[in-house]
Amino acid sequence: MPRTKPPAASKNRPPNRNGAPTTFEVVDPVWLAKAIGITVAAALVCVYATLCLLVYQGEWQLVLHPSHAIGRTPASEGLAYTDVHFGAADTGQPRLTGWWVPAQSAAPTGAEPALQTMPKYGAYTVLYLHDGSGSLADTVPMAVRLHRAGLNVFAIDYRGFGASDASVHPSAARMAEDAAAALDYLTATRHIPARNVIPYGAGLGAALAANLALAHPELPAVIVDNPDPDPAGTAVAAYGSHFIPVRLLFGEQFDSAAPIASLKTPKLLIAGGPSTTDATRPLSRMQSLFQHAASPRFTVTLPPGNYEVGYQTVLSRFLDQYLPAQ
Repeated sequence: MPRTKPPAASKNRPPNRNGAPTTFEVVDPVWLAKAIGITVAAALVCVYATLCLLVYQGEWQLVLHPSHAIGRTPASEGLAYTDVHFGAADTGQPRLTGWWVPAQSAAPTGAEPALQTMPKYGAYTVLYLHDGSGSLADTVPMAVRLHRAGLNVFAIDYRGFGASDASVHPSAARMAEDAAAALDYLTATRHIPARNVIPYGAGLGAALAANLALAHPELPAVIVDNPDPDPAGTAVAAYGSHFIPVRLLFGEQFDSAAPIASLKTPKLLIAGGPSTTDATRPLSRMQSLFQHAASPRFTVTLPPGNYEVGYQTVLSRFLDQYLPAQ
């Protein structure tokens, strides 16, 4: 019986183990291009989302620039002061630090202690809430000015600033909590009536002071010094790129416009001076913010030159007009 030859294997299809020719699937190049494009697009979306998440998590660094250095104290300007530690955590350890600068008694040279009298506004205490940069060391010049006006001064460092608790980073919510803790310290520990406490906020601290006064209508007055009308805009300018929607991602709430617009507490609203203004905080925007403030209000724009005299005059006029001497 003659032997039959197996079919010849195709030159382009080598036989498999069973002797049958192997079949190759041809990949559609259009489909392959689409798959690669989708993969690259998905990767880019993931990278972009990661960048947005990183900006969102670190957004506080765009407007807050804390320092832990305390290079000078009120003593460097000849002021008596006391280091204060308050705001105890669950562990019982205080989380916040501050300086208590008392109003000095005024008396003629050589007078007996019984003849000493407190300054005109020595019964009032300014709760000073500094801007979102630096530390207590940067508040010394303002402590001198307020002390010169005859006021007690209690200036604090928020958590993440100066010698306060450094285990957490600062945020708008934590800074608001710290401002409330400072007011509680003054009223509960130092037994100063709330009607004698004046919150004073500078820069981003202005929003804290205004909101504190809104929550405590018993406070006699509030001072707002060069607030930031648009912190989100400041964050956008600090980031310096339009690739990430910083304004949409910005969640820090340092709103000073809403409380100022509804607050019935007497307000001293200050713009200008030597520490003002950069491109993100122009005078015109602050003045527009002040125009929408509720009455009673005392609004002033101070020139960079001759600032000290102008500041003391404005402060004295405001205190004389809205606070009863005690």
